[in-house]
Amino acid sequence: MGSSPSSGSLPRRRSPEASALPLQEELAALVHHYQHLHNELVHEKPEGSTRRELEDKLLDVRERFDRLLEEWVPDEELREEWREYIHGRRPEPDEPAGIEPLAFQGVTDAGSILQVRGQADEYQVWVDGSLQERIAAQKDLSVDKRVLHFRWDGKEIAETFNASADALNALAAHRDDPDALPPWDYASELLADGLIDVHFDLTPRGKRAIAAL
Repeated sequence: MGSSPSSGSLPRRRSPEASALPLQEELAALVHHYQHLHNELVHEKPEGSTRRELEDKLLDVRERFDRLLEEWVPDEELREEWREYIHGRRPEPDEPAGIEPLAFQGVTDAGSILQVRGQADEYQVWVDGSLQERIAAQKDLSVDKRVLHFRWDGKEIAETFNASADALNALAAHRDDPDALPPWDYASELLADGLIDVHFDLTPRGKRAIAAL
């Protein structure tokens, strides 16, 4: 996979993703799963083990959602907007700001961290947190083969992943049993590493990470 020529000079600004947490994405993932479980619950019979199981899952997701709000969203008005959103009474809040999805990461021969971030064929190449160029690479980055290389500065850079082995194994187990609860304990690092989307579906990068296990 190769990079495209840069279109003009780009300012050397630091990547806002270096220390950002995928808070908006994790909240959205919890909301999507809560609403999915709630819809299933509505169509279940009043009594039965399936309904009780759904109620337990719903309670677990709601507790995680409330805990995330309390710990990481200091503004009570914003917290209330998210509470309204989880019940479908308003659109998704604009804050906290989301992160640019990580589509590729590797290490250069010089030890620099190269990241490609973005989506919908609008990607940015960052090296050690500095923006280098914008490229169109959706087709190249959508492959799910085991090993992906990105050509940069005349060199082929192999893909690396940040998520822990425990997180990757939990994600693989969820892929094999999609009816089980998603591995919420690892949601933040899986989202930050670009391995899942807010529906907890595997991204192409996530599929490559699982294939490399």
